[in-house]
Amino acid sequence: MRTLAEIIARLKEIQNEMENEGADIDALTREANKLLEEKRDLESKAQARNNLLALIAQGVEGEPVEGGGENYGDGPQMNRAMKRSMAHLPESKAEIDLDERKKRAQELVERGKIVISGAEQRALILNGGHIATPTKVSGINDIPGVVSSIVDMVTVEDCTGMSADNVAYQVTESSASAVTEGVAPTTSEPTFNYVTITPSVWGLMAYVGEQIRNQSPLDYETKVIAAVRKALRKKAAEKIKDAVYASDLADEITMTAIGADTLRKIALGYSADSIVDGNAVLFLNKADLIAFGDVRGTNEKKAVYEVTPDTANPNTGIIKDGGLSVKYCILPEADALTGSTNSSTTATKPTMFYGNPSNIKLDLFGGMKVSVSEDYKFAEGLLSVRGVASFGVDMVVPKGIMRIALPKAS
Repeated sequence: MRTLAEIIARLKEIQNEMENEGADIDALTREANKLLEEKRDLESKAQARNNLLALIAQGVEGEPVEGGGENYGDGPQMNRAMKRSMAHLPESKAEIDLDERKKRAQELVERGKIVISGAEQRALILNGGHIATPTKVSGINDIPGVVSSIVDMVTVEDCTGMSADNVAYQVTESSASAVTEGVAPTTSEPTFNYVTITPSVWGLMAYVGEQIRNQSPLDYETKVIAAVRKALRKKAAEKIKDAVYASDLADEITMTAIGADTLRKIALGYSADSIVDGNAVLFLNKADLIAFGDVRGTNEKKAVYEVTPDTANPNTGIIKDGGLSVKYCILPEADALTGSTNSSTTATKPTMFYGNPSNIKLDLFGGMKVSVSEDYKFAEGLLSVRGVASFGVDMVVPKGIMRIALPKAS
């Protein structure tokens, strides 16, 4: 039986999956209806349990039940003692979660260690699960824009309890053949393969001002988790880049510099010959983004490309070349094509890459352990926050990403 939190998390995933091209709407609808039915059943049982606990609490207080105690509803005959008892019970899952967080926060204060579950870690790594940081105590000012938004675009899955994740993909499709009467048609079966994503353990370090200990346990825990969340997202972005650079499933083209036809070669050269993927994103170093803006046409004063950052998230935006528009995302971990050289012994040197980010899978294997120590940065008045997380990343779709690489130096 799934928990209410797991059901809600899966419903959110289905909501995102339905926006993808080629999504099996019928299958997702059936699954969503089943989850909603389970959710209603769990909520009904939780309400019945709360009502029973209220009656028990009222009985412990020793007050008689008005009307014989046979009315368990919330009608006019519910006795005052029962209503008073129910007022002390959590009315929703949010309140229950808050109580659990308070207990965990107190444990962090007393022991300096907590464990964040795999499901919560998945929420933390995505921007939708951002935890608000307290403002009463300053601590350390954050470095602006140090984490790429790529971690919000890839497929993130909680794989707690798994030793590895085997993700199947289709290599070739079946094809039709001419039919001759009396002769069996030639069959062509699709072929499949799979990618094995295995976990690696990563240590994540962050620092916060020791004055945050003067806050309430819950605010203290919030700031600690926010600090380790940034470290987790930064490490995840780095490993995503490494996975794309190393994957045998990635396509690749070579370029020596960014010119007037670069965007067309990238956008139109990606994916199948018969389509242009509208969900693809160009992930690049900021130096290459500047280089796109610097390209001039035959009229040296007119820029070839129009670069427009997203006002809501300046880490992302649009590069336009006439009628061609390409979404981009700044990835500091990516090597820059601009100003780089390749050796004469290395076949190619990957730089920026382009494709649908959902073709990259980030698996979280188990919960994340967080501990706090005042020893390492004692002289600076800082607390060291250390997180230990286990996750793996890889491409899961053939030619789902196209690398732009420097060719071997001649």
